[in-house]
Amino acid sequence: MACTDNAMRDLFLLVLFCIVHGEKEESKGIDAKASRPGGSFDITKLGASGNGKTDNTKDVQEACASACGGTGKQTILIPKGDFLVGQLNFTCPCKGDVTIQVDGNLLATMDLSQYKEHGKWIEILRVDNLVITGKGNLDGQGPAVWSKNSCTKKYDCKILPNSLVMYFVNNGEVSGVTLLNSKFFHMNM
Repeated sequence: MACTDNAMRDLFLLVLFCIVHGEKEESKGIDAKASRPGGSFDITKLGASGNGKTDNTKDVQEACASACGGTGKQTILIPKGDFLVGQLNFTCPCKGDVTIQVDGNLLATMDLSQYKEHGKWIEILRVDNLVITGKGNLDGQGPAVWSKNSCTKKYDCKILPNSLVMYFVNNGEVSGVTLLNSKFFHMNM
């Protein structure tokens, strides 16, 4: 009987420990998830809307920051839908490998005032072991702003943003995604 009582007490303490530990991890939010080895960050679960009109820049940046802060293999998921975003900056070094799974469409904002002086829509800087893959699109929505650029007529014009700029990326791969309608260059490495 004493053996059974001890086993029940130990089981009760184990369950209590698991409940308390789980509540602590949940209260830490997304940062707690990022610190674990391996993780997936679906931008829609961070608040992004795939309606093509809502600015989702903050949600995508949050997913990038969380993935970069995690160890092991991290995945940023752009699910099916049309996600409007402004200028994105993904600068690290990251603690683990990062995959950006593009199944939907990232649409560049047409508001040129949102792009800083050097004209980059998606900038990835100092990230090792990066994979950008999927069947989706990185759509710069260039035709909507090409007429606002007067570089063919005067030299001191504002240069339009490149779609994807990657500097100091080691062991990087881009496959499957389509870069279309760039405002300037599609990719700069």
